Order: sequence, then structure tokens, then C-alpha cells
Amino acid sequence: MKSELGKTVLERPIIIIVEAKKNDFEQGWGQCLAELVAAQKLNENPRKPVYGIVTDGNLWQFSKLLADEFIKDSENFTIDNLSHLYGALDYIVESSEHE
Repeated sequence: MKSELGKTVLERPIIIIVEAKKNDFEQGWGQCLAELVAAQKLNENPRKPVYGIVTDGNLWQFSKLLADEFIKDSENFTIDNLSHLYGALDYIVESSEHE
């Protein structure tokens, strides 16, 4: 379902996707982490991980927030290798559904 602000609203658990505007991934991660903390509060269970993605459309980076531990995947994914990117997306969706 789309909100008035154009953001997709999903049921819990929540996956946060943030655009890295002007390829500024550092700022994108700041926004994503703030939204992950808010999502964690919505989940009402800090021991349930919430997942974050920052992307400029070509480059995709993934993370997880579990309790007070923020883990950012060191691997970058690009649309040049769609099967690899889809695999990472599928992993996050599957993991979030089973948490």
C-alpha cells in the first residue's frame, strides 16, 4: 500500500529502503539507520532484526539492525549482476518473513 508521501507501507517485519541521493551513501546510511531504529520500535521487539538497504539504483548496500548492533554488509551489489542482487534481496525478504 502507498502512503501519501509515496513510501510503501508494509506489515511487520519491516525492510527499509533508502535512496542514496546524488550517490551520497554516507547520508543515505544515516537516514537508513534512523529509520531502522524507528522500525525496530514499531516491531516492539529489539531482538527481532530489521533490514536496511541503501541504493542509488545501480549500487545496492545491505544491513541489519539487531538490538543495538548495526551490521552493514561489506559487499556491494550492482545491477550488472542481477542474479547476485536478486539473491541478496530474496535472502532479506525470506529472513524477515521467518524472524
